[in-house]
Amino acid sequence: MVAIALGSIAATLAAADGGTTAQKGNALEQVVADTLCLFDGVGVLFTNAVDVDTSCEIDILLYNQRHPAGLPFLPDNILIECKNWGSPVNTATLRAFTSKLRQFKLDFGIVVASNGITGDQTDRTAGHAHLRREFDQVGLKTLVLNRQELEGLTSTDELGLMLRKKFGAFIMGLPSF
Repeated sequence: MVAIALGSIAATLAAADGGTTAQKGNALEQVVADTLCLFDGVGVLFTNAVDVDTSCEIDILLYNQRHPAGLPFLPDNILIECKNWGSPVNTATLRAFTSKLRQFKLDFGIVVASNGITGDQTDRTAGHAHLRREFDQVGLKTLVLNRQELEGLTSTDELGLMLRKKFGAFIMGLPSF
């Protein structure tokens, strides 16, 4: 277990809140990459990378060596999209993200959306409906983390448990993914 100083994530994000859209986004990306890389066997492959066609940009691509003390239940490559928006992320943006997963032949990704995604988890509407459909149709698994969840973390154990629960809830079709 690696401790995360309570309030450190919140302080980093708050420092960027008054900045430009790019500064807000960069702060969230840095927090996410730094926090996930606290796990054994997890590291950054690319940040803000553009594909060879220059048709698509990714925020973060992590490698995951599936270390027993790391994230062994997640795949070798983890694509992450960060949206430090004042409102929930809409379905069109989620469609663009799942399109990236398909393009890179990945079946798992994480959307870190400061204010969550649109719709209702239980009723599976809007953004929630899209992510569920993608799983039901082609097996794409997408977890969603929000700012409040990140800011409350005090250890990698907490984050690992949260990711495990979200992963399980997602594949079982339960709310809270």
